[in-house]
Amino acid sequence: MPSSITRKIQLTGGSTYIISLPKSWVKQLSLNPGDEIEIFQDNNLRLILSPKAREGENRVTKATISCENATPSFAVREFIAYYMAGYDTVSFVCSRLKAEDRTIIKDMIRKRLLGSEVIEEDSNAITVQFLVNEKDLPISKAITRAASIAQNMVKDSIEALKNKDEEIAKEILERDDEVDRFYFYVSRQLTLSVSSFEILEDEGYNITQLVDIHSAIKSIERIADHASRIASLIPEVKDTDASKPVELGEKALELFKDAFESFINERRDIANKIIERDVELANLHKQISSEILNSDIKHKSALLLVSDSFRRISRYSIDLAETTINIIAKKTTGF
Repeated sequence: MPSSITRKIQLTGGSTYIISLPKSWVKQLSLNPGDEIEIFQDNNLRLILSPKAREGENRVTKATISCENATPSFAVREFIAYYMAGYDTVSFVCSRLKAEDRTIIKDMIRKRLLGSEVIEEDSNAITVQFLVNEKDLPISKAITRAASIAQNMVKDSIEALKNKDEEIAKEILERDDEVDRFYFYVSRQLTLSVSSFEILEDEGYNITQLVDIHSAIKSIERIADHASRIASLIPEVKDTDASKPVELGEKALELFKDAFESFINERRDIANKIIERDVELANLHKQISSEILNSDIKHKSALLLVSDSFRRISRYSIDLAETTINIIAKKTTGF
């Protein structure tokens, strides 16, 4: 926990109030007399001090990951972790990195992380720089884009289930990476906003809403995951009557659309109505699951998994509605 430092307000010149800066803070940041300090005021009237970047100065945070023998999935997971942690440049050093593994790693990073560029590479190391700018892609726009893709994934999964269309199912699986890209990006921006709160405030958010914003993008990312899960099961149920799960899916999609409308437009009234519909979806899911179990149709387990995913989509939509109410309550904090 940060230590507390007390300073007395002094009056100078009859009209100017001043306080002294802690010497340790000045030294740690290598500040000198004449350097400029930026002062920000948050919604709770607290002042936040930050050294003003000198002209031409570009602070870059770097990380190095070392290993002896790594799989591509391990390497990519490490890159994702440091990307979301807010690092600008990450080097992955491994003495046993095969040429084919390096190719897989580079392809997966470019596919899953926005603004990633490989800037250096040799036989046992890959260095990636993340060139992302919140001014070019605000958090709210990234969430909206992720939600739009996820909605279409759910809609298309229902169509693929109706028509037993395996081609559409394959396309849905490919789109899941797009939603992940926006999820990782928003997570990164939220991490950076802890020290650069203007990232949130430029969009009308405040630091108390940080957890709720992450909850919103996480719910959307999980909905996309379940749309992918449904798509992956299409080949197993192509010869089976899936009309009942489709019915549940259509209601779940409607719920998701309404939940995101309540979120993006900050509509508490819509959010509360959505939450009240949870019992209806729960009962329908229970009824459909019971009918599948008691029937003699093929591929019962696959149909049950499809129904379960649609139910989970409805639950994550409820979570999104609850998050909306939380964000509205914290819009103007009073503590």
